[in-house]
This record gives sequence, structure tokens and C-alpha cells, in this order.
Amino acid sequence: MQIDQQKIRSWVQLFLKHVAEVGEAYHVQDEEGYKFEAVEHFQKHFDLEADDLVNMLDEAILNTNLVAGSMYFPKKMLLIFAEEHQAEVRTILQRLFDESLLVQDRLAEAESAFDDLMAMRNKTLGEEAHSYVNLRFLSLLLGLRYPEKYNPLKPSEWRVFAKYIDDSFKMPIRLTAGEQYEVYQPYIEALREHIDGNEAVQALKKRLTQHLSFDDAASRWMTQNVIYVGARVYAKRAAEAAEAVPARTDEEDVVGEGMETNTGFFAYENHLEEYIIKNWDRINFGEELRIYIDEGGSEGQQYTTDVGIIDILAIDKDDDFVVIELKRAESGYKVVGQVLNYMGWVSEKLAEPDGKKVRGMIVVGKADKTLKAALSQVADKVALKEYRTQVDIVDPS
Repeated sequence: MQIDQQKIRSWVQLFLKHVAEVGEAYHVQDEEGYKFEAVEHFQKHFDLEADDLVNMLDEAILNTNLVAGSMYFPKKMLLIFAEEHQAEVRTILQRLFDESLLVQDRLAEAESAFDDLMAMRNKTLGEEAHSYVNLRFLSLLLGLRYPEKYNPLKPSEWRVFAKYIDDSFKMPIRLTAGEQYEVYQPYIEALREHIDGNEAVQALKKRLTQHLSFDDAASRWMTQNVIYVGARVYAKRAAEAAEAVPARTDEEDVVGEGMETNTGFFAYENHLEEYIIKNWDRINFGEELRIYIDEGGSEGQQYTTDVGIIDILAIDKDDDFVVIELKRAESGYKVVGQVLNYMGWVSEKLAEPDGKKVRGMIVVGKADKTLKAALSQVADKVALKEYRTQVDIVDPS
């Protein structure tokens, strides 16, 4: 496969520009440094021969957003499986880490084995729960166990990267975790080779690992860093370009002093999003919705695409897609184009192979007349909702 080296270089420059904008100290301490610390921690505490498998795994795998999100709980499920089926889980992990076997076969076998354990558990409990143990989590385990050999993946961001490098890139549907892993390898290795010779990236890697014994000599975790951060930056800029409006920071979106004090609006959009996600089962959408989890393990909160980042990608009772766009305060007509843009992407990339439908939902603090007018033309495709906040003061009893 011929990889466009100019596009590799431009992707790295996109990443480095972001680091310069936010500051190296912020990138190292707050943005990505925890991932390198998680590798070192795992190396110190992982022991597959430990008598107490559950406690060992709990100690070795740090509770970061790599393994736990608002709606993403693969570590929790791994611990449940280890408690209920200790021997089986020990065997699954032994084979996942068996270097004599092909990595794509190990990933596929582990995914299938955990799916079987989940199916048994669901049958016993009469549930339809998800294990979350798929490509994202399994590749993470490989990357934690053998950080110089394997690439931890976050599939939604990896798709954006691969598509940027290769316009013809398309991930075939219904591939096993092992097959998906192999599809990404040529793109990852091309970037890793470039990173190895890029002085600016290597200097940043040194800062990320300077307090650790783990130095990421093979630059696999640094490659993960460049892909993930670059994809998020690229997606945000693509959305801004499509809307042709200036980017907004959280600081610019904050409620001004003395303004909107009686509206009940959240001060930041990410606060509104986090509140909705954390209270999902208590939110009245007017219908039953659940957060989308794709086959690679990427969750629908802040779902990264090459046309922007979807606030929340959900599915309804018929397994059709609902693109949810959030605006914390009063919003005008421009948000309609934004949500239609995301709906078009979901329709083409996720829905069409299975014949699923796609619709949108705009949730705002207050809809102005231009938003209502614009939505009147697409009322069959996009719903409008306004949110209200309320605090109840009650006796402890």
C-alpha cells in the first residue's frame, strides 16, 4: 500500500499546532500524560498468575477514560466476568497475550469468548446488556501488556485519521476485532515511522515520559496520542469550516456576570452534556433512547467523525439513529445545518449498510424564531426540544 507521506506530515503538523496552542504543560499534565502513566502502572501490577484475579486486574488497570466513561464500562465487565468465571477469563487473557499466535486471531478469539460470557450472563439475568469488550478495549490490553509491540486503538478517531491519509479508505462492515486491527496497521505504521524521525514529536514524548521508567521506545503510545488528538482537532475544524463560524471556547460560552440569572441555563455546553449523560435514565426525551456503541467500542458521547464531533449519537427502540446536538442557551438557525451535516454522515457511514433510519434532535435552552423557522422545513427529520433545570430542596429523610 502506498501511503501519502505529505498527508502524514500535515497530520503531524496539525497535532503539533494544537499542542502549541494549548501549551505543552497542559498537554502533558492534563490532556494525554495519564495514558503513559497507565502503561507504567499496568506493567508494575499485572500478574496473570495472581491467586486473586479480580483484585489484580482492578489494581493493574487504572480507572481512566480509557476503560470507563459515562456509558462505557469494559473494565467493570471484565471484573464481573473474572469474578463469575475466573478460570475462563484467565484462559482468555492467557491466549490474548500468547505471542506464538497471530494477533488478529487472538483479538477475534477474545472478542468471541467475551461475547459468549455476556450472552450467558444476559440469559441468566434476562437482560440485554453490552460487555463493551471489543476492539477498543482488547487492543488497549495488548498495548498495556506489550507497549512496544501493539497499538491501542480508539476506532472512531482512527477512522478519521485513516480517511484523511487515504481518501479511498473504508472500513468494511461486520469485521472481527482482529480483522479491524489489521486494516488500520499500514496507516499506523506509516505514521509511527514518521514520528520516529520527527524531532518535535520525540521531544514531546520525552516530556510525557520523563518521570516514568516507561519511555515508549517504539513510539506506539505516542502514535496513539498523535492520532487521537489530531482526529479530535481535525473534526472540530471540519465542523467550523462547514458552518463558517468562528470557533467557540468554553470561556467564551460562559454565562456573563449579571446575565441570564433566571433562565436556568447551564454555564457551559459540556456541563449540559455531562448532566444528560450521567442522568440518562432520568432524562425525558419523549421516547426511549440509548447511547450508541459502535462495533469497535467507540461510544456515542462526543462521537468523532471527519465532518465534526457529534455531541450524542443515540439509537431508539427500533435501533434507528438519533443525532443529538446540544446548545446550552438561546440558539438560532445555524444549528440546523450542523445537525443535518452530522445526519448525512451517519446515514452514509453507519446506517445505510443495515437499512437504518437517521433523524436529529436539537436540545437548546431556548429556541429563537430563526431556529423554529428553519426547522419548519425539516420537521419530519429533526425534532426540537428545550431543556429546563430545577433543584429540589428536600429533607434528608
